[in-house]
Amino acid sequence: MLAQLILKKALLDYYFDSDKNNKMNESILTTNYKNTPYWWEKTPRPIIKEIDLPEETEVAVIGSGYTGLCTAIQTSRNGLSTVVLDAQDAGWGGSSRNGGQVSTSLKPSFKELSHKYGEEQARELLKEGINALKWIGDFIQEEKIDCDFKRNGRFYGAHSLSQFKQLEKKIREQPEGLQMDVNPVSKI
Repeated sequence: MLAQLILKKALLDYYFDSDKNNKMNESILTTNYKNTPYWWEKTPRPIIKEIDLPEETEVAVIGSGYTGLCTAIQTSRNGLSTVVLDAQDAGWGGSSRNGGQVSTSLKPSFKELSHKYGEEQARELLKEGINALKWIGDFIQEEKIDCDFKRNGRFYGAHSLSQFKQLEKKIREQPEGLQMDVNPVSKI
């Protein structure tokens, strides 16, 4: 397993590390290809100076994405000495490369979760998705983060009539207590 992870990292470094050789740019993509999201042009990532690591810490957080930084905030505010470690610049990975979507959904359905964990546990897991959306909104407000956060709903697209019918069925069969307001649109 470790050998697979090392190989995967080596391949990612070879093909996607713009600071090294950018082979992906040279080989198959257009000449104006950039290995960074377009929104970094308007809102670049912060440049954080390297510091000497302390000899000891109570909490070492690996990764400076959403999860890592939220963890570091909570542990340090609760009096624990905390250090955040990352192989790249702050926010280099998925946290700054996605489109900023925040949702309540989990991949497995209520039916799948119920089958695996029982109905009560499935319901609690899905409620955590709803709680997470509320939490992120509260966190943004409390921290006064200027990020244009809005709860605008969610779009699910269907690529075929059969997929649309599956979405309609999912809407009809929403679990008790977890119903969402839904407006199906058959064609635009």
